[in-house]
Amino acid sequence: MTVEPLSSNVVNYLVWRYLQEAGYGNAALHLSRCWIRDPQTLPFARDVQPHTLVNLLQDGLWFDKLQAEAANVDQRYHFGRDHGQPYSVRNGALLTLDQGIPAHELAEQANGAVQEPPPKKSVKSRRKAKPNGVAPEPRAPEQVNGDAMDIDANGANHVAPSVNSVRAESEAVASEADSPTVAEIPISTLSIGQSTDVQTEVITDLAPDTIFIPNLEDAERVVEHTSWGPPDAPVLLTAGKSLLNIQVIPRDADNITATAVPPLALKFPMDKYTVTALCWISGEDIAVSAREEIANETGEKMMIDKLVKITEAGDDYQVISSTAGLVNTLRWNRKKEMLLSISTDGERGSIKIWKNHDDSIPAWAEFTDTVIFDALWISDSAFVVCGIELFKIYEIDEILKVQRTLDTRVQWETLKFEPCSGIIAALGTVERDTSVLGYINPRSPHDLQTHQYPDQYATDLDFRKRTDTGGVGLSSPGATSDSTVLLTTSSMTGPVRIWDANAPTRCLKTLPTTDQRETFKIAFSPDGNLLAAAGPDAVTIWDVDRRDVPIATCRTREWGMDKWNPGVDGEFSLGWDPDSSRLSVALGNQIAIIPVTR
Repeated sequence: MTVEPLSSNVVNYLVWRYLQEAGYGNAALHLSRCWIRDPQTLPFARDVQPHTLVNLLQDGLWFDKLQAEAANVDQRYHFGRDHGQPYSVRNGALLTLDQGIPAHELAEQANGAVQEPPPKKSVKSRRKAKPNGVAPEPRAPEQVNGDAMDIDANGANHVAPSVNSVRAESEAVASEADSPTVAEIPISTLSIGQSTDVQTEVITDLAPDTIFIPNLEDAERVVEHTSWGPPDAPVLLTAGKSLLNIQVIPRDADNITATAVPPLALKFPMDKYTVTALCWISGEDIAVSAREEIANETGEKMMIDKLVKITEAGDDYQVISSTAGLVNTLRWNRKKEMLLSISTDGERGSIKIWKNHDDSIPAWAEFTDTVIFDALWISDSAFVVCGIELFKIYEIDEILKVQRTLDTRVQWETLKFEPCSGIIAALGTVERDTSVLGYINPRSPHDLQTHQYPDQYATDLDFRKRTDTGGVGLSSPGATSDSTVLLTTSSMTGPVRIWDANAPTRCLKTLPTTDQRETFKIAFSPDGNLLAAAGPDAVTIWDVDRRDVPIATCRTREWGMDKWNPGVDGEFSLGWDPDSSRLSVALGNQIAIIPVTR
């Protein structure tokens, strides 16, 4: 009898489907990042029925039972009747058994003995996608074809060794400053204190002022993107599955209740849809890309992608294109009024620039041989894209042309641009747990400098906002600055780091987060004065010019499980409002607005 060979793609897909069906969405998300971005694109995926892995295992156990009875021998696979406590929630490396309380704390309460806390949470437990489009956090290069898994007659499995991932061109480990000693500050949920040279006591307790946008009761509506509007529209945009709302949040937090922040639904030409990308055009206009699921006359499900411009502060809309594809990134060029869209079919990237919203055909289009993960405008007429072994700079001059192609073997996933210095920074991966930082300095525009990140699983990066020059872009050869350009980075397993972007291997500071909790997102305030780092368990805020000790910390468990559950599945996001006075933190359908006083 010929046994159908199993490939790693088949096994991984069955496990991925089981994790989703069993409610372990975070684990499924991490598996897809380490393996293949969109498992549904595999050729056999459409033929796999729900619960296939469980049924396959049950069939195997039944076959083992029949075989044992026929041969009058014991079964090879026997797990007994006691399978442990069901439905325990895995929350990173902390096993939560009751209302999200870590197991070591429960044991301490029960036994009266002080035990050593468990190790920090692993990246495998909770890694979120980047807010803009498809998941974009560092992961290993995709291996689409899979490796054969042969099955011997005795049931032993042999997996062919996989090909090692390529390494970055340069792997010099960055130097780092000694970690500062963190002083213990008496804090409640979120409290502000000034430098020890000025004042050491807590001066404000902001926990009572934190506003919680109520969770959506409709399970079909899921928040996947949050974005603050421009200064002339300081509102919070929330979008996701069958969801496109504006939250108008009062600045005066006194006596604000959940009913005081009702959402305002924007008019949109779809019913059952998922927003894949968005960007603000102005205080009244937003560009949105969404995928809609429809059924034809035979009941077959189809996916329709549309690129839409929301106008009149949400009261009207205009369909820009129905052929833009699955868009994962949208960037608006305010001066030239051009919309850059990035889409992918899973294998190649597509670049489209729309100049006239009345045209259904883009003004310029280009394709890449590999998937594009991120893109940014770096001047009025130039933009940079990055992806799988891809780093290119394009320029529009009557035609769309490649200005520069940077040779790279890294999978770049996140881009940031500092307009005053013209420096581009990027975050990528070369192995499952090896992250790489990349830089392009206008003093050496054809050199993509790379070095290995000192911590595992780097998650985010951001430049400090500056206004010391006229915003010289990278395309200008004279765009140099002798002043320090601050770049901050975060990871799942290490502290927040501050770098001098003009000296890429120079780590200026290491800033431990609250309780050394993992960090998903990091962001400087728009005025450049404060730095925020956040994960599901904690938020930390620094004034990096005045002190290394945080001026504000927040343990989300103190908000209460009815308002914030750090273990739920969903996309994580962090953002400052335009005037740097409020911070939004979102996980799934949970959104907290934290006023930050000075």
